[in-house]
Amino acid sequence: MAASPTSLTEKPLSRKTFDDLEGVFSEEEVLFRLIHFWEARNHTRGNSLIGLELLFIDEKSTTIQAFIPANRISRYEKSLKPNSVYKMKKFIISPCKKLFKVSAHKYGICFTNKTDLDEVTKGEHKIASQKFRIRSFNDFAAIVDRNGDLFDVIGQIRLITGDNLSAATSNAEEPKAANGKSKDKVFMHLLMKDGETVRIYLWDNIAAKFRTRWNASETKPTILLLTTVNAKFLGGMHTPYQTLSEQDPTFGSSSSAITKIETLTLNELHEFIKNKTPQEISFQCVATIVNVLGEYHWNYVSCTYCNTMLEKLDTTMTCTTCKKPNKVGVLRYRFEISVSDENNGLATFVIFDREGIHFAGRRAPEVFASEYPEGDDPDECELISKKTPQCILDIVGRTCKFQVKLTPYNFRATRQTFTVSRIIEDNIDIHYKSNQKEMATEEPEHATHIASGKAKNKVDDLDLEEHTKNKTYKRLRHNY
Repeated sequence: MAASPTSLTEKPLSRKTFDDLEGVFSEEEVLFRLIHFWEARNHTRGNSLIGLELLFIDEKSTTIQAFIPANRISRYEKSLKPNSVYKMKKFIISPCKKLFKVSAHKYGICFTNKTDLDEVTKGEHKIASQKFRIRSFNDFAAIVDRNGDLFDVIGQIRLITGDNLSAATSNAEEPKAANGKSKDKVFMHLLMKDGETVRIYLWDNIAAKFRTRWNASETKPTILLLTTVNAKFLGGMHTPYQTLSEQDPTFGSSSSAITKIETLTLNELHEFIKNKTPQEISFQCVATIVNVLGEYHWNYVSCTYCNTMLEKLDTTMTCTTCKKPNKVGVLRYRFEISVSDENNGLATFVIFDREGIHFAGRRAPEVFASEYPEGDDPDECELISKKTPQCILDIVGRTCKFQVKLTPYNFRATRQTFTVSRIIEDNIDIHYKSNQKEMATEEPEHATHIASGKAKNKVDDLDLEEHTKNKTYKRLRHNY
């Protein structure tokens, strides 16, 4: 039956928590709070309605994702109220979703024609009203373009722009679209706790709700929490979209989770390693690239599910992190550069895939394919894959503002290298910068949009043909 208010004065039935669920159908009752719900639509088939997705949380603060098929929405929709407590029984227990997941639970719940859902209006319930899955930049990078887990993100607003941000939009007004694309959007840069800056896109009703709250705020917030974001890779940057959940973004004026990134010289960076306790922290450094260390090669073959280097077994390649076999790996950048600053400090920086694309202007498979044309002797493949391509050698002499990330490993390593997590500025005039001290410590307002003209244009135009990638990976596997 449809949801109806009920009292707790009735003799309670035996209730289960979400962790107690087992089998394929539950006759027993569960008590939970509805965190929020949203429409699931098929955008490839005329934006047709598939059903309602819901997120529940029980008294043990365990969340589970639920689903109401489109043909049953009318039966329950009017009774669904976020933050309300319900009891429910007679529902299907299904394996968790593989795509667009908002809960880590191994099971999901599906409503049937027999499902009983009743709102509980009396009594005290020690059920949390929310549970966040806040993740770091690296967590988002590992799941980019997979449409799998939809994690939450918190950060400091560094840039914000969008349609009608100076005027409120009624939530009752349906956003207009042209050629299947919404004109209603909000775009921002968000600085995360680990020092990484990501681009955030809000669309349609979510953008309208955000804009209404933003315009209504007398004091504009500086900290933003967004839930269920979908990570994408656009133009050389990881870009979370908030497209599925219609839960309002949470505003805040300050947060201890956001810290200013300090600018150090290379010598100060080495001193920090020597004198401080092991920790995870990011710094910024202005340095000139003086050499590309070709002896450490320029690429590696990574897992298709994460960025870990694959290990070769007898008949396949495997990932030591996610433990999944890989028939074909992904070629990614990994090369080392020697840098120097104006104080004659020296250091070795490690460049990985995202920053490698920034410098080379092309993805690693495309560079490999151009260095090893189809039809050449496969026996030469391994030698060519180790030879540093000219597009990487050409970066010598460029002065950049790097952001480097230190981990506990840096404090115990015998050979000291620093991983570059972001290139803030490229091809800058180091002498001009040194004459303006305030600019040396200024935090970037934009996320790596000052790439060199040629490199940026190439990155924006990245579109590798699938057959080219497959042939390249096949040759790599042959020699891996």
